Amino acid sequence: MSVTSFIAVRYLKANRGNRFFSWIAVLSVTGIAIGVAAMIVVLSVINGFEDELRKRFLAANSHIMIYQFPAGMVAPNEWANEVKKDFPKDIKAISPFVHGETMIRKDSMMHPLMIRGISPDAREGVQSLRSIVRPKSALDRLQEELDKPSLIENPDAMPSMIIGSALLSLLDAKVGDTVELVAPTSEEKIGELKKFKIVGVYDSGLTHYDKKIGILSLNAAQKFFKMADRVTGIEIGLFRPQDSREIASVMTEKYSASIREWQSFNRPLFEAMQMERAVIGLIVALVAFVASFNILTTLFVSVSQKQRDISVLKALGASNRQIQWLFVQQGGVIGILGSLVGVVLAVFISQLIERYQFVDLPDLYLLTTLPMSYDWKVYLGIAVAGVLICVVAGIYPARIAARVTPSEGFRGARTFG
Repeated sequence: MSVTSFIAVRYLKANRGNRFFSWIAVLSVTGIAIGVAAMIVVLSVINGFEDELRKRFLAANSHIMIYQFPAGMVAPNEWANEVKKDFPKDIKAISPFVHGETMIRKDSMMHPLMIRGISPDAREGVQSLRSIVRPKSALDRLQEELDKPSLIENPDAMPSMIIGSALLSLLDAKVGDTVELVAPTSEEKIGELKKFKIVGVYDSGLTHYDKKIGILSLNAAQKFFKMADRVTGIEIGLFRPQDSREIASVMTEKYSASIREWQSFNRPLFEAMQMERAVIGLIVALVAFVASFNILTTLFVSVSQKQRDISVLKALGASNRQIQWLFVQQGGVIGILGSLVGVVLAVFISQLIERYQFVDLPDLYLLTTLPMSYDWKVYLGIAVAGVLICVVAGIYPARIAARVTPSEGFRGARTFG
C-alpha cells in the first residue's frame, strides 16, 4: 500500500479527537451501499421478469409458425421440405399443427377452449413440451393415437386430451375425468358434443395460456375439425431463436402464407418493460446521485479538519498532485466499501424476495411471483458505477485540499490524527 493510500484509509477511521468524522464516513458508505443495492435489486427483478417470460413463451410457442387460416395448409410435408431446403443452416426441426377454437364443458361448467393438435415426437424437436406437461406420459398417449389411428377411428372412441392447469381448476376437473367439446356445426348436427379424456396437465406458468389451452393428437384434432389431411400450418424450431425476426422477414417475402415468430407474441409487453427499465433505472440512479453529495460533505469535512496535516505533508515534500490523489483515493475507498456492502445487501434482498415471495402479481403481469436474475454483469457494472461516482465526487474537494499552503495549515488549526 502506498503512503497516500495508507493516509486516505487512516483519515476515515475514528480517533479520540474526531469521532464525528468517522460517523460521516459510515453514513456515506451506507448511502452508497443502499443506492447500489437498490439499483441491483430493481434491475434484477426487471431482468428476471423478462428472462422468465421469454423462457416461458419459448416453451409455449415455436420459434416461427407458417400457417394458412382458416382454409388450412395442404401437403404440409412438401412445405416442410421446401422450407428446410431454403434455410438449411437455420432450421432445427419442423412439426405440423392444427389450431382451432371451441367450447369445453364439464357438468354444468362451460368455458372457451383453444385446441392445438400436435405430433408430440415431431414437436419435441421444435420445442420440448415435456418440462411443462405432467405426467410426461401424457404426450406418449397422444403419440400413440397418432401412430395407431385405429384407436380413435371408432365413433364411440374417446380421444386423449392435455388441458391447461388454470382451466382444469376452473372446471373443477382432474386427470382421468371426461369432458365434452362442442364440435363444429354442420347442417345435419348443430352443437354436437364430443367426449375426450383428460390424460395430462399443461402448466406453462403463463395464465392466459393455461386458462384456455387444450392439446390433442394431430389426427384427433383433424377429425374433430373435419380437416381431412389438411393442417393449420407448420411450426419451426431454430438453432438460434434470437434470429427469428430476420428469418421470418425473409420468409414473409418468399412464401404466400401467414408467418409469425415468437418475439411478436406480447411485443407491447416487452417494449413496455424496456421503457420501465429505463425509467426505473433513472429514478433509482437518483439515489446514488444523492449519495454522492454525502461523499462531497465527507471530503469537505476531511479537508477542513485535516488542514494542519496537509501542511505537514507539504512541508515534508508532498506535491499538490499527491495531496489531490490522497483525497480522491479517500472517495474511492468509500466507493469500494459502499459498493461491496451494496452487492452483498443486494444478494441478501434478492434471495429474501425469491424465497419468501412477498409480492403477489395480478394476472395482468402473466407471472404470479417476482423472479430474480443474478447477472454478474449487472452486479459488476453497478458496483463500478458506484465507485466512479465517489471518485468523481472527490475531485473538487481534492483540488481544494491541494491549494492549502503550509503556512495556512499551521495558523490556528487543530491537530487531528
